[in-house]
Amino acid sequence: MYYIIGDIHGYFNRLANLFKKLTTLVAERDTIIFLGDYIDRGAHSYEVIDFLVHVSRNKGLDTVFLKGNHEDMFLNYLCGDDPDGSFIFNGGDATIRSYVAHRGAFEVPRHHLDFFNGLRLYFEGEDFIAVHAGLNPLIETLDAQDKYDLLWIREKFYRAKHRWEKTVIFGHTPVSYIANAGSVYMDDERNIIGIDSGVIFGKSLTCLAWPTRKIIAG
Repeated sequence: MYYIIGDIHGYFNRLANLFKKLTTLVAERDTIIFLGDYIDRGAHSYEVIDFLVHVSRNKGLDTVFLKGNHEDMFLNYLCGDDPDGSFIFNGGDATIRSYVAHRGAFEVPRHHLDFFNGLRLYFEGEDFIAVHAGLNPLIETLDAQDKYDLLWIREKFYRAKHRWEKTVIFGHTPVSYIANAGSVYMDDERNIIGIDSGVIFGKSLTCLAWPTRKIIAG
């Protein structure tokens, strides 16, 4: 069984509540996959990353952490490669405030940096692909997909007249932007499932159990 978690955006309490539910469900051979966008907008990015680092070190859990566009912007900002101010414009100011509150200054501890630098761009299972934003339907092979598309693509992916062989499970675009479909967007025609339920709008944090398609909300 796989448990796939959507965009968190600094909402630590929702993450903690969801994980409390998962601890009663996850079995020894199960895998928990996080789709990225752990930081920005919400007030508790530091706590979220600290918690995820702790989870990643739990040898009793099999975990996969994907990179979101917000983590990519954050790393660019830390390297001084953010000429147009994308990080701050997209809610990075909340992340900075969170780190200052915990460290006394804007300082990213080594264990957090190691976590950010170890994030993956996608995960492929036997019958599904987990990715932050989506896939470019004009590119046939997964390993040829462009990093920008994996982190940023929107309409060209979820509006495309294309049906994927494996179910593509993605975050990045809040479900309410795609359709009036509640917390999860399931499109059998394209074989895609969107699980960014919109925590930034006060919605719950969503976890999709695969392959049962059961929804767990935090």
